Amino acid sequence: MIVAKLRFHLSFLSIQLVNTLLLLVICLPVADLILSPAYHLNNRPEVGKKYYSYAAAKQDPAAYAQWWNYYLDQWNLMGRVFMVDPDNKLPHRLRPGWHGELFQSRISINSLGFRGREIASDKGNTYRIFALGESTTFGCTLAPSDRPWPELLEEMIQQRLKPSRPVEVINAGIPALNLQNNLYRLQKDMLPLKPDMIISYHGLNGFRMLDHALPPVSGKIPPVYRERPMRLLAGVEHRLKILYYRQRSWNLVVHSPKVSNVLESEYARAYRDLITITQTNGIRLALANFSLAVNSHSSLDVVKFYQATFPSVFGLIRANMAHSLLVEQMTQQDPRICFVDTHPHLDGANENFIDLAHLTQDGRQQLAENIFVSIRRVLDEDLSRNEHADTRHDVPIIQDAF
Repeated sequence: MIVAKLRFHLSFLSIQLVNTLLLLVICLPVADLILSPAYHLNNRPEVGKKYYSYAAAKQDPAAYAQWWNYYLDQWNLMGRVFMVDPDNKLPHRLRPGWHGELFQSRISINSLGFRGREIASDKGNTYRIFALGESTTFGCTLAPSDRPWPELLEEMIQQRLKPSRPVEVINAGIPALNLQNNLYRLQKDMLPLKPDMIISYHGLNGFRMLDHALPPVSGKIPPVYRERPMRLLAGVEHRLKILYYRQRSWNLVVHSPKVSNVLESEYARAYRDLITITQTNGIRLALANFSLAVNSHSSLDVVKFYQATFPSVFGLIRANMAHSLLVEQMTQQDPRICFVDTHPHLDGANENFIDLAHLTQDGRQQLAENIFVSIRRVLDEDLSRNEHADTRHDVPIIQDAF
């Protein structure tokens, strides 16, 4: 300030302006360092704070941004659990015998490459269920007490049905894999273990296989937030665009997908292959639809919240509509397939989600509940049969279908 005053012949107002700018440049960073909230200094945010939720993020966007960086870092660290598939048929596999952490929860991969406790190659009299899926089945667990939904489902079966023979639910979910990948794993890794039932919970990772079946959209999609050199100006620009969008009363209408389109999709072919494998090998099949934090009935503000981290959220909502229709059609065409509706109290219930697709512990509990309700009749029927019968012994294993 002294140099500016002596070196330049400035007017009184100019001097005050220069002084103010210099003070802002120096004082604001110092004040930010002194008054910075605790989450800036915490590399492991408390998962119980629910920074990820829409309600919490509205109250403290900066804390949400910090959480999101932590969230991505944790998933990147999870790369240690993956290994190259020896047959080069899959993007990756789970590393057998690996133990580590995801957020503050413990992850254990058994010697056969599934998350959870060790399982016997010879199942004996056990009724064996494989939960086939993606990272949403593997489980995005946060706290030490959190558990994936296959574990919760097994507990429900034991406590509510009290079966006379052992029942186990094996977590066969792997992050980043889709149904096509899991068809290969089913033939190579799971059929030799003689499953009695396969529960398929697939969705997000395979939505690209529905591209040509997605329903049309009427209206204009709300504007997307654009990064600018100054975040403050970027925020003002985005708010003005949203205000203009709402004043113009543009209504975004997502039309219902056509049955013929979804049944001709690549996803439909993958489901037909799954049906063929299970029925050829005498395995019960339960097909589940998929749940997201938002759907076509969600408020625009909530959808926009998820658009910040999932820019294609409007397309994903459309894909989930088409996928739900596909699963319903598949089960209606074959009464031997059990339809699992995961939507009650879950689809669109954003408070049960960590992000667009991964669930909180309450969300996993609700998912397990919905699955249990859907398969209970089939379980009662199967478990009421001769408890010493093993219907898999004389069934051929088809491993070269693809």
